[in-house]
Amino acid sequence: MINDKYSKQRLEKTKEAPPETYVLNITGDECSLVRNALDLYSRIWIGQYGRIDDIWVYETGGMWDAYSEKYKLFQRIRDKLIPSLIGYGDYLSCSLGIWSDNTDIRAINAYDIQQRLRYEVSWFKNPEGDITVDYGTPYIRGNIGDFSVFCEDNSEDINVYLYLSIKQLLTIKTSIDVYKLIVDREIKDALKYFTNDENALDIAEELTKVYKRFDFTSLPNNQNFGMDLYSEMMERLTVLSDKVEKVIDKKEYTKSIRINISPANEFLQSEDVMKILDQPFEHFRKYKGKYPPKDVLRSSGAGFLTKMSRKNHSTTDYLLVWYEAENRTEYYYMGEDYIFKHSGKLDLPVDIRKYIWNKTRRGDKK
Repeated sequence: MINDKYSKQRLEKTKEAPPETYVLNITGDECSLVRNALDLYSRIWIGQYGRIDDIWVYETGGMWDAYSEKYKLFQRIRDKLIPSLIGYGDYLSCSLGIWSDNTDIRAINAYDIQQRLRYEVSWFKNPEGDITVDYGTPYIRGNIGDFSVFCEDNSEDINVYLYLSIKQLLTIKTSIDVYKLIVDREIKDALKYFTNDENALDIAEELTKVYKRFDFTSLPNNQNFGMDLYSEMMERLTVLSDKVEKVIDKKEYTKSIRINISPANEFLQSEDVMKILDQPFEHFRKYKGKYPPKDVLRSSGAGFLTKMSRKNHSTTDYLLVWYEAENRTEYYYMGEDYIFKHSGKLDLPVDIRKYIWNKTRRGDKK
């Protein structure tokens, strides 16, 4: 269950939705399944076929074998579909990488959606934050854009609302379809989503036959262990796929979006705050010696980030005015990877440090 310590501190706001925004409402468990499907989809694109075997062994109760002809078949498929990796390692240890110049944009789009989901759900479940990749600000690189997510508690799990474009919905649907085919050991049909190369698909047909020869795992106290696990996974994926398909078919758009504001992350979540970021130092001078504008920065852990300037030229220095409790304290960013408060570093939240690093390294582009 969610840590109730922060439940009463959680804030939310509503904003206008972009045109033609769909809402996909799923449970926390289904959200994990979506993330796994997106992960598998992107990994197949970059040549990490070992994930296919992981699903068979660990998620569907299949028998594991230390070596079989399937490994040679996987390698032959990858050599055919991603010849640039020939000689760099086998399909278990080498891949293009998600942001390679040679990676298909569909893999990057799937990874973008995965990033956003893991980030929003992680911050909702643990508002204190953490240093793992789940809490890192998503680095959106694809061509279908970012989207918003809203989470709320229910009695057993959480409800997750995804505010998506049709392209994002179709990416999720395709990922689930591929995942379902892999669970069902239909390797050839799954790879049809990635290639129309007849030679590669013929090899995939051989691979399908190899997998079909395997039995499901039986345990002394549960002879149907593997079969039950497989049946349960197929049912979950079918229900999830139907949910996505219904949203697509209804063509019902939402006019508003709900957004979570984490107590540990309010600064970056506030549109009002974002409006005054990047303002020149002269703008900030209006508030020097005063508290921030009304209703903009009312809680601790928030502040202005402004680029400092001289009369005739700008500088590389940034001024961060950070609010702690009821006191306003000024910290200075001197163009290096440090925040100074007189002498000594300020331990800022990860997102704030990453935001400042990005702004000062990449200029003033939003």
